[in-house]
Amino acid sequence: MSRTNNPNIDNINADTAVEVNVVSTQFNNVSEGGNIGGNTGARLYLSENGEARLVQKNILFQQAARLYDFNKGDWTTTGINLVPNETDRKNLVRQTKIELQNEIAKRRRSGVNQKDVLFGTNNSTNDEQNQEPDTQETEGNDNGGLGFAGFKGLQSSDSLLQRLSLKNLKYPIDADYGYTQDYIQINQFTYQPINPSILFPQGSGGQDTRGRGGTGTGDFGRDFDDPEYGTVPPSTYGSEARKTALYGLSSNSPKEIPVGVVKLPMPNQLNDSNNVAWGEDQLNALTAAAATLASGGLDETIGFIQSIADNKYKNPLDVIGAILSGAGEKGRSVADFLKQASANPNSRLSARSIVGSSLLNLVGFGVSPEALLARGAGVVPNSNLALLFNAPTLRAFRFDWKMSPRSQEEAIRINNIIRFFKQGMAAKKMMENNGRGYFLGTPNVFDISFKTSRSGYEITNTNDSVLRIKTCACVGAAVNYTPEGMWNAYEKGQPTSCILSLQFKELEPIYNTDYDEDPFNYDDLSSYVPSNAVGY
Repeated sequence: MSRTNNPNIDNINADTAVEVNVVSTQFNNVSEGGNIGGNTGARLYLSENGEARLVQKNILFQQAARLYDFNKGDWTTTGINLVPNETDRKNLVRQTKIELQNEIAKRRRSGVNQKDVLFGTNNSTNDEQNQEPDTQETEGNDNGGLGFAGFKGLQSSDSLLQRLSLKNLKYPIDADYGYTQDYIQINQFTYQPINPSILFPQGSGGQDTRGRGGTGTGDFGRDFDDPEYGTVPPSTYGSEARKTALYGLSSNSPKEIPVGVVKLPMPNQLNDSNNVAWGEDQLNALTAAAATLASGGLDETIGFIQSIADNKYKNPLDVIGAILSGAGEKGRSVADFLKQASANPNSRLSARSIVGSSLLNLVGFGVSPEALLARGAGVVPNSNLALLFNAPTLRAFRFDWKMSPRSQEEAIRINNIIRFFKQGMAAKKMMENNGRGYFLGTPNVFDISFKTSRSGYEITNTNDSVLRIKTCACVGAAVNYTPEGMWNAYEKGQPTSCILSLQFKELEPIYNTDYDEDPFNYDDLSSYVPSNAVGY
């Protein structure tokens, strides 16, 4: 570990600061995948006297500005401008603490008299509260007044996965990913509800309506002692219902807090299949005409419901009378339609078959109008058969890797990678204060991306020649510990090889907007699909 007096670390001399070899992707990517400052990342430096510096990584090696003031425990103006999202800043500070804790411990093991780093006056890397990432809900990243169902944030199991990720989880351990080798990168995130406003809308001004007066808080951020916890004014529900009815359902990102990342070789089997659901539909002439008449009754229906809400009808008979008398012009229109239809031989024949079928069905004979027409007249109604779009579909993927450890260190990495996926896909048991589990929390979710070599000053090394994948759930993780058909192991029972099989399914379908050609329509430029890319 060499020291440096490189003035490019900061606008002042760096003294004995040594760059920390960070492994967290948080220093290159914020929560939604965007790069800090648009096209750069961050560098972290630490000196023996406990002076830490988080500065902007500069491709041109010019003087870099500080992003965070460790003495004040707050972000600099430059840092706020480059990382404008408050949640992203908190995640970066959390990862900075983890990186510094590991670097300090490593230096002390090597005999260096390393001092702790102060985060403000009352907070240091050696504080007990900083030994693990915050397991409570992140302020400013609320869940829209989720009430008792609002379980979010890092759990203790996620904190363990973060520590595993800091070991640089990749296989093989000597792979030259990003330079000479293509690879697949899988990031893990905690899950947050995508439609919180359906059942748990926010209060006025977008404020979280959960009570904060209690003192007993569970592992998942619940405020058990607050009697107002989860209460929302009735007007809030009406407002949210109106917005949903008028403009459709709003969705949030399912990704909340980064947990870790794994890098693996490109799978031997890589394919995708995009599908949409279409279905046959039938509509004969009489049904179409009736639908046309019925579609004009929305205003009358709204007025009738409003009259009931205003308590204008005192008993059920009044309601029936209003229905009959309220037909008015609409009722006469239906009567005129039936009279004109009876004058036409085709519609009269069709109507006779419908009436005859209904009478037979009343006495228990199941005969369809089409069967009566076919038997009695030798015809069937023109069904106007057409193939109509029903819905999009969700894509599923499966990847397999055969991993054979060549050293004890590589064997540990393989075991960590297997645990990373198995533990991340597991349902989270919600433990109340009494030790009982009432709910199960959603497992973590995954981002899958394919990477290639980076050349020159390229911002990203995304492989645009293969498919892109949206955020996925891991729906299956299987490991074959005897791929050769028999048990083979090193000492301590480590298998000589194993096959890891992962099955993923996307959380949302593919839409045409995912191929928008205007990059400014994307909140996150990493999602932009260039014209020379395969896309999703």
